[in-house]
Amino acid sequence: MTNLQEVPTEELLSFHDYPVVHQNLSASASSEQAQINITINEDNFDELNSQTTEDHLERDVGGSQNKSFSIWSLDYYQKFFDVDTKDVTDRIIASMTPKVDPKLRHKITEKPDLYGPFWVCTTLIFTIAISGNISDYLQKADTNYQWRYNFKLVSYAATAIWIYVLVLPITLWGILKWSSETISFNEEQSKLSGPLELICTYGYSLFIYIPVSVLWSIQISSLQWFLALFSASLSGSVLLLTLLPSLRASKHKMFLIISIISCHLLLAAGFMLYFFHTPDNNIVVHSVMSNVTSNTTEVIKDMKLMPGKI
Repeated sequence: MTNLQEVPTEELLSFHDYPVVHQNLSASASSEQAQINITINEDNFDELNSQTTEDHLERDVGGSQNKSFSIWSLDYYQKFFDVDTKDVTDRIIASMTPKVDPKLRHKITEKPDLYGPFWVCTTLIFTIAISGNISDYLQKADTNYQWRYNFKLVSYAATAIWIYVLVLPITLWGILKWSSETISFNEEQSKLSGPLELICTYGYSLFIYIPVSVLWSIQISSLQWFLALFSASLSGSVLLLTLLPSLRASKHKMFLIISIISCHLLLAAGFMLYFFHTPDNNIVVHSVMSNVTSNTTEVIKDMKLMPGKI
């Protein structure tokens, strides 16, 4: 302990004075650094905020799309009605435009819907019922037949249309699943084979009958047959070209092609013959029956006026 040297207190507690210039430079450097950091944060704040918001939205949308709903709930079918006017209009135009590579298949494959087919079928039901009654009135206008509005045409038209749009596509889908061959196909070609896509395709294919049903009320037999063949050929060709990639995967593709064309022609002919076209012999029968009834009534009146001669 005696060998230790004592250090003066002034040397232990010594303070160094830096120049004023050094202090100013340090202060300016720190302020510039702070200013740069603040500027960067202000410039990138909006971008970072928007990017964060978009990420949250994408996660929300993705979560809502990937969220599975029960087939018995309304939320499950909500996505099938998520279309706008442009989507429906484009699909209606595509259903009447036959092409080798139809746009209808691509549009339905990307996003099938039930909104368009529902309103197409509903409009067609009431158009056929109204035009059918107008046609019936025009057929019997020159006779003594007392015409009445036939409300049963609405139920008849609805039954035929909904069977064609719902039952036939589901049956076709079952046959395709049963008779499909185990060969490799392009992914795009094999997509259009689900029941929803088939129902959507069949629903849009009936749009052409809405204006045709109005023209069917014109009582010209040759014009009615021409409209039936023209509309069935036009929409049937689009329907066949749209379903052709899926039909190629079936072992019985020729049978299915002939069946699809035949059903489409039978539907058009059935609409025209049952709701709009009345053979001439029916009109003759109505006129003959009215004449017989009027003559019988006159004979009975004469017999009542002359009781002594009986």
